[in-house]
Amino acid sequence: MRIRRVHPEQANDYCCNVYWVAGNPGDPRDANTLVDVGSSHPGTVDAVLAGIADLPKGIGRRPVEQVVLTHGHYDHAGALAAVVERFHPVVHAFQAGPGVSELVADGQWLRLGCLDVRVLHTPGHSEDSICLFCPETRELFSGDTLYRISEGGGAYPACYVRSLERLQALRPAVIYPGHGEPIARDAEGFIASALAGVQASILQP
Repeated sequence: MRIRRVHPEQANDYCCNVYWVAGNPGDPRDANTLVDVGSSHPGTVDAVLAGIADLPKGIGRRPVEQVVLTHGHYDHAGALAAVVERFHPVVHAFQAGPGVSELVADGQWLRLGCLDVRVLHTPGHSEDSICLFCPETRELFSGDTLYRISEGGGAYPACYVRSLERLQALRPAVIYPGHGEPIARDAEGFIASALAGVQASILQP
């Protein structure tokens, strides 16, 4: 599975990481996939579309055959209209919204690149937050469910603890977060730190 970060965050815009996941060009089961699409800021949209155009998509394949949104916040889904207009992908999300063509459910399997990933509903950051986990490679796309929370003091919904405990049990080797650099060293420790910070905070119903 090839994973490329198409658009790191830019100055003058608050935008998520956009991940392009590709598999084997000759395998019809594989799907060139974007995990999140970025914000609607014109500079961001241009950067995402230009970045995709330069990717080695494979002969006869569309650069983006599907999109998976980790949640519907503007910095993750704002560029969806432009991506849909350009590439006409299937768009998966946990909740309905403009441009979304298929709803996903907790526990559902999706094909990302050449590997199968499991959809995990992980509410806490938002009600519609999902993560994507590949058991074969132990890679986790975490959206905004995982932040660098090193100490308590905030306020979080109680369901956030359960979501983080669920991710902790997966023991991922690599985390591709919605913001910041991919975490390839001590991914389990990163989750444990976030969980401890949330547990030490105010938990709301």
